Amino acid sequence: MFTLRDTVSSLVPARADTLGKTLYERFREEPDTLIVPVLDADDRPIGLVERNAFFLRMAAEYGRALYALRPISVLMDSDPLVVEADVELAAFTSDSLSYRASDLLRGFIVTDQGRYLGVGTVLGLLQAANETNRRGVADLAAAKAGADQARTFMTAVVEAIPSMVFVKRADDHAYVLLNRAGEKILGHARADMIGRTDADFYPAEQAAIYRERDAEVISSGEVRVIEEDHVPRKDGSVALLRTKKIAIPGPDGAAEYLLGVSEDIAERKRAEAQIARLAHYDPLTDLPNRLLFQKDLSAALSRATRREDLVAVHCIDLDRFKTVNDTLGHPVGDALLKIAAERLRACVREGDTVARLGGDEFAVVQCGLTDLSGATRLAGRIVEALAETFELQGQQVMIGGSVGVAVSPNDGADSDELLKKADMALYRAKADGKGAFHFFEQAMDEALQARRALELDLRLALAEGQFELYYQPLYSLGVDQVTGCEALLRWRHPVRGMVSPADFIPLAEEIGLINALGEWVLREACREAAGWPQPVRLAVNLSPAQFRDRHLVSTVVSALAASGLAAERLELEITESVLLQDTAGNMSILHDLKALGVRISMDDFGTGYSSLSYLRSFPFDKIKIDQTFVRDILDDADALAIIKAVLDLGASLGITTTAEGVESVEQLDELRRQGCGEIQGYFISRPKPAAEIAAMLGVVVENKMKAPVVAFSPGEKERPVAQAWEDEGVLSSTARR
Repeated sequence: MFTLRDTVSSLVPARADTLGKTLYERFREEPDTLIVPVLDADDRPIGLVERNAFFLRMAAEYGRALYALRPISVLMDSDPLVVEADVELAAFTSDSLSYRASDLLRGFIVTDQGRYLGVGTVLGLLQAANETNRRGVADLAAAKAGADQARTFMTAVVEAIPSMVFVKRADDHAYVLLNRAGEKILGHARADMIGRTDADFYPAEQAAIYRERDAEVISSGEVRVIEEDHVPRKDGSVALLRTKKIAIPGPDGAAEYLLGVSEDIAERKRAEAQIARLAHYDPLTDLPNRLLFQKDLSAALSRATRREDLVAVHCIDLDRFKTVNDTLGHPVGDALLKIAAERLRACVREGDTVARLGGDEFAVVQCGLTDLSGATRLAGRIVEALAETFELQGQQVMIGGSVGVAVSPNDGADSDELLKKADMALYRAKADGKGAFHFFEQAMDEALQARRALELDLRLALAEGQFELYYQPLYSLGVDQVTGCEALLRWRHPVRGMVSPADFIPLAEEIGLINALGEWVLREACREAAGWPQPVRLAVNLSPAQFRDRHLVSTVVSALAASGLAAERLELEITESVLLQDTAGNMSILHDLKALGVRISMDDFGTGYSSLSYLRSFPFDKIKIDQTFVRDILDDADALAIIKAVLDLGASLGITTTAEGVESVEQLDELRRQGCGEIQGYFISRPKPAAEIAAMLGVVVENKMKAPVVAFSPGEKERPVAQAWEDEGVLSSTARR
């Protein structure tokens, strides 16, 4: 008696945490594997993955991205057909066809006392059935007529199989069996094919090929597989099949029949082609992606080496794409990307590659150049094309684009180097004002290397305690006294020495270090200011990037609590750009800070676009006149007029006005005449380390009690406070005349 143990095929199982990409590669390497069982840690079946269904899911839009790095537990059928190995073959087949026919046909899992043994397949069942028939009946036709069990089994299983099953006699190659799927695939009725050979249906040349293949299988006694069998249908179309053939021996051991199973693989091939396309093309724009771009670039460079011509790489960035995406929504942003892709296609010649590298980044491989003029013309066309208005869902949008160009072999001989240098040139084009193109120059590489070195050092600096705070006094002209000090961050590099804030602050913002750095400044400054004389306030600058951290208010609260500094003694300085970015969210944070009792100051007033409107929308405590106006106050009537207007505005709104960058007594006198309330600059003091500023503040308070300064007039030769500062070595030498 035959059991399922006689039909089992050994197959390496998978585990639930096996990744989708791993299973995909396995299916590709094992074309005969139609199912893969999934086991738990105790080797018990918990699921099954079927080849065709898996390929179709991977080929769906974004399928590869969704499932490649996910475990197959999310892809498997968690209720597979599982049967014990000692179940009788005939009973199992009959039962399974009654209630789980589809599971029987795709394959099932065989266990031995609950643990995985192997898999069962229809082909295995057919071979076992043939052995049963061979032992009991000498002739297949007699078996079909006389053995009820064999007839039931063969009819039920073979007819239900979705693949084409056919049987030919070994001696004359005439068909003796064709199932329903075979009729559908070939378009021929089985009644027309039974008893006839391939020569009756196919051209002589094609029939000869089939006969030769069949003869090889019969003579070898081995399984033969035709991976892609192009078989003509009756209607003239061609079926794409994967055919497996095996000889079935008769009672004497010689081949008596030829059994073939043909699977229609057209859908699977389409799925595989779709997967391959998704691996190499951007699904939104249908442009090559970064992977295919790299391949095309490498191929172009190889051809250029043989031909001794040039290859240009153009890196392209849409200048204001993020604004469109944020204000009009992602669907409009996607539509813009599609139109931009079409415009870029229209700019290039046949043979060039346009790719989307990600986000709003595109690139072009331009081949066959003899000089730089062709690359210059293309870069110009790209800039012009992207500068044109985009019509997006009834809205007119203008964004522009920037282009960076690198050309082989001068700028690089391999794809990675060329792309890197084109990206450097793009960075330069954007820095120069956008909407332009720039070719790579060696100085860019040197600047990039210096920047990378600075970035590495910057990441270490905070952990190694290389930062320190300097403070610059704010001097009240109303009471002739220092009323506060602004905290200024300094970086004392162990090798570079003092690094300018203009060099490292923008970099810290770019690499995401500014929040940690800003929090350190706030906490350290509050700690030091807590020891200053009570009237003196602390001013701390906040970066626009810090407002993206929604914990900013709690950070301020924590810094005040830890230091013991009163909230009213803390003044936070912001620039207009804080209010230009996420206005509602940032304004909410400012109101929360104001509610703590903290003072809010607008720095660099007059240099932005909407400063006046913001004075209406938020109750600032102070506005600081930018030093560019103060510098020209004595020589430029317009600068003086602007300063006077700001001072009048501050007075009418009840807002303190501070003039920055005061460097001479003449500037101070003019500001006093105009009614300025507070000044800051080298005339009063350069920024000083914490210890020096603390000593200076003690002197100021002491001397204020003894001999207050009543005027800073051009004719005055001695000023008690200034003299005291100079005696302590903390006042700029320009403070004396």
